[in-house]
Amino acid sequence: MSSPVRPAHAWYRWIWASLDWLYPPRCAGCDQPGSRWCVKCQREVRRLDPPLCPTCSQPVSISGKCSHCRISNPCIQRVRAWGEFGGALRRAVHALKYRRNLALGECLASHLGDLLVEEGWQVDLIVPVPLSSSRLRTRGYNQAALLAYPLSLAMGISYRPKVLMRTRETQTQVGLSVASRRANVQGAFAADPSVAKKRVLVIDDVITTGATLHECASALMQSGAKEVYGMALARAV
Repeated sequence: MSSPVRPAHAWYRWIWASLDWLYPPRCAGCDQPGSRWCVKCQREVRRLDPPLCPTCSQPVSISGKCSHCRISNPCIQRVRAWGEFGGALRRAVHALKYRRNLALGECLASHLGDLLVEEGWQVDLIVPVPLSSSRLRTRGYNQAALLAYPLSLAMGISYRPKVLMRTRETQTQVGLSVASRRANVQGAFAADPSVAKKRVLVIDDVITTGATLHECASALMQSGAKEVYGMALARAV
């Protein structure tokens, strides 16, 4: 991450580094001891570089929106994902999401910071995609928040996890078709009026079709947000 290290972020990193010293980590990508995310697995990640659909980050052959986004025309300003959802990155996301590897969020969030600097987006707030209350109770944490919070500390941008809320329970998106995914999350979010005239960056762990980020953006724009951007660690290609 090319931005200067801020005191709050340095303190946050120090806490996790201290825990690594007490409980030596293993790489989430290959299970080798010594680090939470090793150099070998880092090199294995297939980065998603342009040309990409600007509103879902799907690779495209020429610049411009993909066929799905041309039809649906989402209100989100721009979307970027760091890497392709596969191999070591897929294992790392699963470790973060399902195996309570909480420290991994701080480690992987640096790549989102690099993307934000690369894109040059100017944002006022960073918010994670909210979990449903039942999933939050079951899991005990929101994996998107574990990426969004250290990103906000590193970039010096306000972290506001409560301005975006789920208004109803949704079934898991895993295994659903594109159309079913959109129907599943349609109208499932609401935003606080305090987002009015703000430029908001929404963080998720994985993008599959972009349906969730698009619905989040719709809720934020309905509450008066000036612009909404989306970012994720990985994208299913």
